[in-house]
Amino acid sequence: MKDRLTEQECWDLFMQLFPNGLDDPGLLQKLAPEGWERSALLRVHHPTAEQVFEETLRFQENLARLRGSSAPPREEPRLTLDDIRRDQQNEAPHPVEECADLLGRCLWDVFADNHDVTTSLGALVDLGSFRSAAGFIAEFRNRKDLRSSRSTDRMDYIDFYLGTAWIGHRADLTPVYELIFRRMHHLGLDWRYVHPRLMALDLNPLLDGLESDDVPDAIQYDPTESFWQEREGAARSAEFAELRRCLDEAYRESVEQARNNPPPTIVRAYYQVYGRWPDGWPPDVDAQL
Repeated sequence: MKDRLTEQECWDLFMQLFPNGLDDPGLLQKLAPEGWERSALLRVHHPTAEQVFEETLRFQENLARLRGSSAPPREEPRLTLDDIRRDQQNEAPHPVEECADLLGRCLWDVFADNHDVTTSLGALVDLGSFRSAAGFIAEFRNRKDLRSSRSTDRMDYIDFYLGTAWIGHRADLTPVYELIFRRMHHLGLDWRYVHPRLMALDLNPLLDGLESDDVPDAIQYDPTESFWQEREGAARSAEFAELRRCLDEAYRESVEQARNNPPPTIVRAYYQVYGRWPDGWPPDVDAQL
């Protein structure tokens, strides 16, 4: 039994999942039987002024938190809901295109974001890194556009990178995830949930390698310089250890919060289709640390 599917096999699998592509009008009919304009999913691409206002405030709060208390406060004009309403432009919906793009983002949530999709034989459907998975979905979204000369209409990886992270709160995406899971279930695919987590990458070995510049130790060694390099390396190691400790603590808190709250939308959608909770839910902090 093979460990994982090849890229071509992954492509063939997506063709089985969506033989008419993501811009199939039949998918739009399934997700919005009363019309896209009347569907709550419309808000994903056309948020209300209230939603934009809340998102902007949340972004400003997160930005201020990143600056930290040591950064000098910035005097910024206070944003109001009336400002948003005045500046917001109401663009006409494009139902088929917007539905296809939303499906692509939700596919990233399922097949990427550290989750695992496996075939009935246990082979991993691996689309690669976050960016590679987004690029794969973009190419699948573009497959009909390859016959078109309108290159500006083609999607890129950035259109699907991080899936619905920034827009998923605008509408209940349960119907979209359920559609994807139903098609996966029909093909014998399964899904394993992995709780999101930020990881720290230790760059000290890379920095040391760059500093050495491949010069032999016996030639480049200087006692004084070596002492300060060791001090600097120790400081970097201490900073990395503290960063990793903070990220581990944040992960523990996130797992505890997830265990005490209702399951996320994507997990509930899996349950509705498969009749059981996915492997990996509820998350276990000891399994990842």
